[in-house]
Amino acid sequence: PDFVGLTIAVHNGKQHIPVYVTENMVGHKLGEFSLTRTFKGHAADKKASSGKK
Repeated sequence: PDFVGLTIAVHNGKQHIPVYVTENMVGHKLGEFSLTRTFKGHAADKKASSGKK
């Protein structure tokens, strides 16, 4: 409860991410709120992009 309302820099393995601590975060670990993986989307299907006959 002492850290509620503060912003803490959490390291995700590459950089520090600022995380604003709210009341709902109490009891969780700070690493849960700094994402470590970036999702860039799935590869486009070549059949679907060529169009239907």
